[in-house]
Amino acid sequence: MIILLIWVVVLIAVLVLYLRQIYSSFSRYGVKHLRPVPLLGNITGVLFRRVHLADNATELYNSFPEEKFVGRFEFTTEMVMIRDIELVKKICIKDFEYFLDHRSIFSASDSFFARNLFSLQGQEWKDMRSTLSPAFTSSKMRLMVPFMVEVGDQMMSSLQKKIKESKSGYIDIECKDLTTRYANDVIASCAFGLKVDSQNEDNEFYLMGKATATFSFRQTLMFLFIGSAPKIAKLLKLDFLSEASKQFFKKILLDTMANREMNNIIRPDMIHLLMEAKKGKLTHEDTKSGDEAAGFATVEESAVGQSKNNRVWSDDDLIAQAVLFFIAGFEGISSSMSFMLYELALNPDIQERLVQEIKETDAKNGGKFNFDSIGNMVYLDMVVSEVLRLWPAGVALDRVCDKDYNLGKPNDKAEKDYIIRKGTPIMIPIFGFHRDPQYYPNPTKFDPERFSEENKHKIPMFAYMPFGVGPRNCIGSRFALCEIKVLAYQILLHLEVSPCEKTTIPAKLCKNNFNIRLEGGHWLRFRARN
Repeated sequence: MIILLIWVVVLIAVLVLYLRQIYSSFSRYGVKHLRPVPLLGNITGVLFRRVHLADNATELYNSFPEEKFVGRFEFTTEMVMIRDIELVKKICIKDFEYFLDHRSIFSASDSFFARNLFSLQGQEWKDMRSTLSPAFTSSKMRLMVPFMVEVGDQMMSSLQKKIKESKSGYIDIECKDLTTRYANDVIASCAFGLKVDSQNEDNEFYLMGKATATFSFRQTLMFLFIGSAPKIAKLLKLDFLSEASKQFFKKILLDTMANREMNNIIRPDMIHLLMEAKKGKLTHEDTKSGDEAAGFATVEESAVGQSKNNRVWSDDDLIAQAVLFFIAGFEGISSSMSFMLYELALNPDIQERLVQEIKETDAKNGGKFNFDSIGNMVYLDMVVSEVLRLWPAGVALDRVCDKDYNLGKPNDKAEKDYIIRKGTPIMIPIFGFHRDPQYYPNPTKFDPERFSEENKHKIPMFAYMPFGVGPRNCIGSRFALCEIKVLAYQILLHLEVSPCEKTTIPAKLCKNNFNIRLEGGHWLRFRARN
């Protein structure tokens, strides 16, 4: 008994010394950080659902306003949070080769996540990026806007019918559900070549998407664990996609591709572009002829994406990309759309000004809406740009240091440089930068005028990054912006959006979900516009 007690004391002492060694790593080099909880680090509030991950990261960002970078612990894994936009520029642009990869989150070898553009690393990522980037030019998006409009017409028909049938002349809707169903049908059409109607039925495609793209609390814990202990996760074969989801997406894609090949069917959607990419027929030629941006938030392709390669991709590689597009479209874009409707409901003056622009555009084009209409609507772009500032779909960007790198001094008073070691993760807090009064006066106010022709030049480069920054930015920014704007156009042309009794005011992020959502839901009132 005494021997057992001695061993317990020894083990506790070893654990204490081990944790002290780990959690003092930043302090030894003068890098400031919040005090970690043993074994849990700085994410205790997230783990116990007391705070959303976005608020957790923003708290650290705001705690040390004089620092260029600060320390953070996820469990026992140390991470460096970047607070200086010049350092962001160095990491994401100038010294990109030192920070080429994302964290190795999706480690299971047979996971579609492990083979998608987000998860691929090194040369494989470069080759996949250059293979896919021609699929996301403005000329390709131009051909997909009619599919978005078709889905929007379907949604509007359903909404108008429900309003007409209501005794009160209006309906209260949980907008995250509305925009998710819309985004599901858009991605089904644009990426998978399927026509579904999720507004009126819970079809298999919608249900599978909801199970795949909605990060529950359990999935949040898994995400944090895999990121902090990838080797253990690989040993346990942890994966986000269920076997049923894998087989579902695989069957849809392969069957559709085989049918089109056999019957010589050409539809200008993502499946067609993936088939062309596999054959090596996608080129960047069209980017040189009027490749206009879809808005202020659009990110441009780097030299990495415009290079050529002859790599042959497998069917599973293509399926992996389609699943990534689906998740990004299902969750990320629907989140931005629901926050846009929320802000417009709470700011009727902004909504009315946008409605006037939409009506003028509609009258000018004889009721037709296309890619050119999007590019000509200045105030719509201002509104969407501000939504993406205040409510970016991504909490932060992440990178991994691929070789030892000198970050410089953490602050002006520090005596020595800090060398970040190979394998250490980097966090670039989008929420923190987007809500920093240093860059955006009165940052929590929804104010599209920040992005007017007179004001947008005042926004420092790298202080606005809703679609990331550098060669590893979001390849689908044009697609996302087009989809958000199509939905805004179609809804506001016919319907007035306002708060209702269930509307969350002021806005608070839901702590039970990894995704960006409002506590209590995105409830708003819709009525026919006079």
